[in-house]
Amino acid sequence: MSASNILHQLYKYKSWSEKELFKYLKAPAAENVPTEMEKALYWLAHINIVDQLFIARLQGEPEEFDSVVTEKRQDLHRLEENFARANQWFVEYTRTITGPQLAERVVFTFTDGKPGDMSKEEILAHVLSHGLQHRGSVATILPHEVLKDHKDHFTTFLKR
Repeated sequence: MSASNILHQLYKYKSWSEKELFKYLKAPAAENVPTEMEKALYWLAHINIVDQLFIARLQGEPEEFDSVVTEKRQDLHRLEENFARANQWFVEYTRTITGPQLAERVVFTFTDGKPGDMSKEEILAHVLSHGLQHRGSVATILPHEVLKDHKDHFTTFLKR
């Protein structure tokens, strides 16, 4: 399997796992833990902001955000839509990207003002690992009752 094929598969997994997570966040059990939900949505917004920043960088377009966090209270349904839109973009992008394109460098400025210079492959790997890290944090913020029976492993995705 080529690097672009595995990236495409991993981005389909990312899309599936985040869609699954939102099902649990919209369930009645989540309504009983508003403080934890607010913290979870904060980190999910952070994931999505970073996703959108790197989409803009990969497209060579201006960035919409000047920070990777927001203190703005998040609307669960709007955040879910933002995730779906970003994930659709990544799935389509990784469907057609070639090995030589993955090696291309992208020069940009991080939101803290420091210079960035990454290959497209490094960017795609970063977005995946960044999201996984923070989704794991979200799972520790929310009580077991909210995520009961939630399974989002890559192997679960492959077996479905």
